[in-house]
Amino acid sequence: MSALVGRTALVTGASQGVGRALSRALADAGARVGLLARPSPALDEAAKELGERGLPLPADLCDPDDVRAAFATVRREFGGLDYLVNNAATARPHRVEDSDDVSLDREIGTNLLGPLYTVREAVPLLRRSDVAHIVNLSSESTADPFPFLLVYAATKSALETLTRGLAHELRPDGIRCTLLRVGQTATGFKDDWDPEQLEKALHAWTVGGFRARVSGAAPQSPERVAEALLFVLQQTGGSVIGELSVRAYP
Repeated sequence: MSALVGRTALVTGASQGVGRALSRALADAGARVGLLARPSPALDEAAKELGERGLPLPADLCDPDDVRAAFATVRREFGGLDYLVNNAATARPHRVEDSDDVSLDREIGTNLLGPLYTVREAVPLLRRSDVAHIVNLSSESTADPFPFLLVYAATKSALETLTRGLAHELRPDGIRCTLLRVGQTATGFKDDWDPEQLEKALHAWTVGGFRARVSGAAPQSPERVAEALLFVLQQTGGSVIGELSVRAYP
């Protein structure tokens, strides 16, 4: 029997891509899952797909009041929380000098402030769990930040630092923390990118030698990332997987 049966989890960015795969895997393993994402038909469909195990939590991760309201629903419907999975992320290809205020607010808000807001609300609930665990998803781009994706990489680098610090800060509370670093994955992450900006980015990546590094292997499936998450959460005993990377392999 899965160690996740009867447990509760909250996944951000759960309406599509990796977040949807993570939510499905948790539910299939026996957990009840709160799916936090901006209101959309995709969120409703993702929650409906999980049946009684899925709880839609429509919220803008950049809005602390929305996050508070989502966790109020979790407390009311679940009565507690065992796992927080910060998956939501966004990016727009641009040079830093060309960035606009709205894009910066959205990118930094979703990728860094959002996890801070969710952790802040989750800790009092997680403190009451005997398997409490926070998993923050980062990107391999932090190791070698690409031009046109510097803000994205910077927010993910900050999230990695936050995760390592939380591991120390929350250890006395019995809350484990894991950094799950993800390589290129088949999602709709780039579907709404501006074609002109994408063309400029691709040119910069080709000239700088970055293009070859991301096109050497087919992207991994979101389900592979979900398998890694379940592996992390089902560890028992006096140890924790502090950091784990999952990437495509030819």
